[in-house]
Amino acid sequence: MPNNAIRRLVIDLLKPLESSLIDISKSLSIIEGINGVNLVVYEMDRKTETLKATIEGDDINFEKVKKTLDEFGVVLHSLDEVAAGKILIEESQILSDKHSLKRLK
Repeated sequence: MPNNAIRRLVIDLLKPLESSLIDISKSLSIIEGINGVNLVVYEMDRKTETLKATIEGDDINFEKVKKTLDEFGVVLHSLDEVAAGKILIEESQILSDKHSLKRLK
């Protein structure tokens, strides 16, 4: 695995209702360098579903991911997280986040 390999992508997607969530996740999961795919629907209307995709692997090829999504008519809204390197580093919570969470409780 290269030192600069992409290891995680979190993507906001818009898919047509007729595209199968199962087929999309299976197609993404067989791309070389991908170890796992998690697709979550968090909004739905008459014609589309908005998804959060989390993709992890040893060396994710972003261009192949985009091509596969395009084959299903899925539109990439935003790339929300990218992790690259030898190891995965989880997002750190900053002090202001902790104070904001306390105020919300």
